[in-house]
Amino acid sequence: MLYLDTANIDELKKAMQLNILNGVTTNPSILLKEGKQREEMIQEILSVTTGEVFVQTEGMTVEEICKDAETILNTFQSDRIALKIPAHFEGIQAISKMKDTYPNVNVLATAIYSAEQGLLAALAGCEYIAPYVNRMENNNINPYEVIANIHQIFNDQQIQTKILAASFKNTNQIVHILAAGAHTATISFELFEAMANKGLAIEAIEKFNSDAAKLRSLRGHTNA
Repeated sequence: MLYLDTANIDELKKAMQLNILNGVTTNPSILLKEGKQREEMIQEILSVTTGEVFVQTEGMTVEEICKDAETILNTFQSDRIALKIPAHFEGIQAISKMKDTYPNVNVLATAIYSAEQGLLAALAGCEYIAPYVNRMENNNINPYEVIANIHQIFNDQQIQTKILAASFKNTNQIVHILAAGAHTATISFELFEAMANKGLAIEAIEKFNSDAAKLRSLRGHTNA
């Protein structure tokens, strides 16, 4: 499972050609980069992708978050729409309320910085939690230890919530979080491309193609 963390339509069209993505995650900061309103942007994303499309709620209070979650669900009315709700105290309450009302709508608890925060969000009923890997590293928190602890707790307590890690600076972080126990990740298009287009791999492929061209040129000499 892998998700793309972008709202750029050109990036999404290109990435979807590989047929390996499980969906798309967005947040207000990502949408702002595209310079369009949320409603227009999410509709465009739905039209060019498959899988889940996560839309993040606005607000700080339980009431504000739940109201915006209702707006999201009523606006798009697609079974592919999933909610992203920040996992502070009020957000965790909102997750619990939304899961009670909409048990079939998947929820991703976002902005996770600790195992205990992830546990509370999972107990509230969300399907996914999103630990912020690079942001943890930038604040002297070991994200791989946090993810390993969450993974162990979920296994021990038989909690079905999946760890969907987010916030990456390089592809090594992606590999390390998966090795630490994360179930999946959401990554930028830049890192998505970088996972395949390794410099050494490109050099090797270019050399193979060059030698293939030389091999073809030998046909005329051989026939002569």
